[in-house]
Amino acid sequence: MYKYLLCWRYLRTRYIALASVISVMLGVATMIVVNSVMAGFADKMRDRLHGVLADLIVESASFDGFYNFEEVMARIKEVGGKDVLATAPTVETPGMLSYRFGPGSQDVRTHPVQIIGVEPTERAKTGDFAEHLFNEEGRQIPPSFEVTEEVRAKSPAGQRLRALQSEPDDAFMRQLIEKEQADQVPMQGAIVGYAIATYHLGHGKQDLYLAAEGSKISLAFPKQGKVPEPGMDAFTVVGYFKSGMSEYDSTHVYVPIRDLQRARNLIRADGRGAVNSIQVKVRDGADIDALADKLQLSLHKLSPSAYFHVSTWEQKQGPLLAAVAVEQSILNILLFFIIAVAGFGILAIFSMIVVEKTRDIGIMKALGASTSGVRNIFLGYGLLLGAVGSGVGMIGGLLFVAYINEIEKLLSIILKHKVFDDSIYYFDRIPTLVEPHTVAAIVAGAMLIAVGASIWPARRAAKMHPVRALRYE
Repeated sequence: MYKYLLCWRYLRTRYIALASVISVMLGVATMIVVNSVMAGFADKMRDRLHGVLADLIVESASFDGFYNFEEVMARIKEVGGKDVLATAPTVETPGMLSYRFGPGSQDVRTHPVQIIGVEPTERAKTGDFAEHLFNEEGRQIPPSFEVTEEVRAKSPAGQRLRALQSEPDDAFMRQLIEKEQADQVPMQGAIVGYAIATYHLGHGKQDLYLAAEGSKISLAFPKQGKVPEPGMDAFTVVGYFKSGMSEYDSTHVYVPIRDLQRARNLIRADGRGAVNSIQVKVRDGADIDALADKLQLSLHKLSPSAYFHVSTWEQKQGPLLAAVAVEQSILNILLFFIIAVAGFGILAIFSMIVVEKTRDIGIMKALGASTSGVRNIFLGYGLLLGAVGSGVGMIGGLLFVAYINEIEKLLSIILKHKVFDDSIYYFDRIPTLVEPHTVAAIVAGAMLIAVGASIWPARRAAKMHPVRALRYE
C-alpha cells in the first residue's frame, strides 16, 4: 500500500514532474490531431480518386483501341457475374485545348489536356462522375453533353439575339446573328475540367471563368493511322468537371464518345467504333483484386493479340497513395520524438529523485521495504506520469479534432487570413478521421516510453544497500 501512497504524493507535490506530464500530453495530443487530419485528407483523397476512376479499368495496349468492345464487355459480365454492376466504354487520348477568353478577345489560351470520350449516362453508372459536374453557378448538372438553348444564349451572338428581342424585328439582322451564333456555338458539347476553364484569384474572391458556358473550344489530337496525323474539332462548353483533385481538374476534358471516334477516324465502314478502355463498376464487398486477375486471364484468351491490361483503381493511383502513406509514416516518426524527449525528462527527474532521496530509501529498506517494493515505487510513478499525461493529451487531442473547424475560423479572424483555404482544396471543412486503433497505439506508446524511462532509476534505487544509503551525505 505504501508504494501507491508515495506515487500519489510525489505526483501532487513534486511540480518538476509537471514538465514531464506536459511533454507527454503535448506529444500525444499533437500526434492524435496530425494523424486525424492526415487520415481525413487521405480518406477524402481516396474517395475522390475512386469517384473519378471506376473500380476496375480494362485498357488496350494499342493507342487506337479495339473494335470488339461489346464482346469484351459481355465477357467481363460473364466472368464477374453478380459482382459486375455496370460497364462503360471509353476513348482517351492526349491533346491540346485552346479557346479565346473574354467576349471579342483575340487572346488565346492553350492547355495540354487528356481528352476522354464517354457516353455520360453510362459513365455515371460506373462511378461518381455525375457528382462532379457543375455549372457556373455551382449547381450540380445532369450527365449530358446537350447544348441547350440556355447555353447557346450565353454566347456573344446569343446575348445579341436576346437584346434584339426588345427592338423592332429585323429579319436580316436576326438571320445574320443566328449564323454567327451557329459558328460560335458548335452543337457538340464538352465538359471541361474546372481548373482549365477558371482563374483562381484567391483571398476569398470568386474564381474568374475564362471559358464560360457557351464558349467555343478547339481540341487538337492525333488521328488513327500508321503515321498519326493531327486532327481538330470544336465543342461548346456545357459544364465543368470539379472533383477537387487538381491532377484531373486541370487536365480532363469530356466529350461525346461518338464524336471523338469520328474525329479520330476510329469508326469502321460497318459503323462500329473503337475504344481503348472500359470502366467497370464492381459490387461493394467484392474482391476486386481477385476479379482483376480472373478478367486478365479470360480477356487474354478472348483476344490474345489485344494484350489487355486489367487494373484496379488503387493500382492506377499506386504511386500517389504510396507517397501519402510514406509521408504519414515519416511524420509519425518525427512527432514521436516529442514523446521520446518527455521520456528523457522522466529519466533525468527520476535520477535526481534517487540521489535526493538516498537516505529515505535506506530508511525504507531498513524498515522492511523489499527490493521489488522500492523498484515498483519508481516504476509505478513512471506509469502514473505516463497515464496522466497521455490521458489528458488524448482528451485534449480529441477535443481539438472535434472543434478543429471552429478553431480554424477563430485563428483566421485573429490572423486576418484564412488558415484553411477551401477554394484550394475544394473542401467545405477540414476533413478529419479518428481511428481508434491509432489513438490506442499512441497512448500505449506514450505510457511505454514513460515506464521505460523509469526502469534504470528504479533498478538503481532497488539495489541500494540500506547501511550505505543511511551513511549517504
